[in-house]
Amino acid sequence: MRKVPPFFLAAATTVLIFLIALLSASAEWLPVKPGILFGISGIALVKNSLEAMGCPPATCFVIVHDNKIEEEGRLAILTVHGQDSLNYLPLQWPDGTEWPIDLEAIAQVPDTEDSAFMAVTSFGRVYHFTLDSTGTIQLLHIFSLPDLPENTNLEGFDLHLLDGKLLGVWGHRGSPDDPGVLYWGWFNENGDQISGQGSAVITVPWPEEDVRHISDIKVNNAGILYITSTRDPGNDGPFDSAVYAAGLFSMNGDQVEFRPASSLAPLYRVNGHKIEALEFLPGLSGGKILGTDDENQGSSIYLKR
Repeated sequence: MRKVPPFFLAAATTVLIFLIALLSASAEWLPVKPGILFGISGIALVKNSLEAMGCPPATCFVIVHDNKIEEEGRLAILTVHGQDSLNYLPLQWPDGTEWPIDLEAIAQVPDTEDSAFMAVTSFGRVYHFTLDSTGTIQLLHIFSLPDLPENTNLEGFDLHLLDGKLLGVWGHRGSPDDPGVLYWGWFNENGDQISGQGSAVITVPWPEEDVRHISDIKVNNAGILYITSTRDPGNDGPFDSAVYAAGLFSMNGDQVEFRPASSLAPLYRVNGHKIEALEFLPGLSGGKILGTDDENQGSSIYLKR
């Protein structure tokens, strides 16, 4: 497998230049909700307007919680006002449908007219749904990711248009004794089945203790894969996190190719938070939002427009 040359990391660092500001001790994280039931395990931008919910285009996010009991929340809408205030609105899971257990990631479905998303559990169950202007969830498909080994524990998932086709990318989190594993595959035309195309091992240099090599993944418009990695010793922490540019997806003839970075160096480190959610913001200046699942300490976000 060819590796991305060193200049790739320089370009990726430029793309994420805002992260330098986060290295400052004065960087402000905005609390979302207290308590273990409200950790943010994944986040996706709502690109279309949800007028009845007070969400103009590109101002709201769908977040997922990794809860396991039916009465506990699964999804919510997070509306961020400027840099210092937000609204949290829980969404009702449709009655009479399969309840997701341990949602760990969510991705917006690209190139669709409606607000369509796919949310994924730790064991690879995928829930494809839309949101209408009132925040009502309509389930379209439920299916499982293919060929997952026993003891797989997914924490990252994203969707990316490549050569006009929909590519799915998902990641096994790993542990100190188990590397993270990245998988990818093509969706069919109906978006209800995926065929695996490849995999790659991901091992990060930091955090060193109690590491989860992959806690979320996002692929930007250029095909660059970003991952978050965390230290997670238990529900009371202490937590640490890092963001990496891990490689590049592109086409090689008629085949999708993943070129891992020749070396992994953190673009950003943070102490005291367990980042499990990463999303890009639209616009020429770009921007990113990071979300945390700090277990007993609840959740926080950091947004940079």
